[in-house]
Amino acid sequence: MKSFQSGHSRVTCPNIDCGIDLALDALSCPKCDELLPVGLREDLLEVDVAHSGETWTEALDKLEAAIGFARAQRFKGLRVIHGIGRSRDDDAWEGPGRIRRESLNYLRQAAIDIDARLIPEKHNRGAHLFLF
Repeated sequence: MKSFQSGHSRVTCPNIDCGIDLALDALSCPKCDELLPVGLREDLLEVDVAHSGETWTEALDKLEAAIGFARAQRFKGLRVIHGIGRSRDDDAWEGPGRIRRESLNYLRQAAIDIDARLIPEKHNRGAHLFLF
């Protein structure tokens, strides 16, 4: 699994008769014209939107950027770490679990919009998998 800040690796054409190295943002193979699927890589990109003191708007910016980056770089999907929420103060607007609640609402709608799947991570209620 790659962290959102990690470096880039190369991918190859999925056509068994071709197999050349491709640019990570290629839409088709320049040699055989094979259209490339969004989920060309088998690994997930990991993004943590809740453990660096983010506000909801900062978390949303991270989510949007991670989804765009993961799709452009042909990841299978995202592992979104949103936390479970904890009480810091009595502020109802930014209250406990807001990033989790809002992240899940955003991801549910994004899954519908781009035909992806949102799956809770087993044994960790502070993370979900967003698969393209």
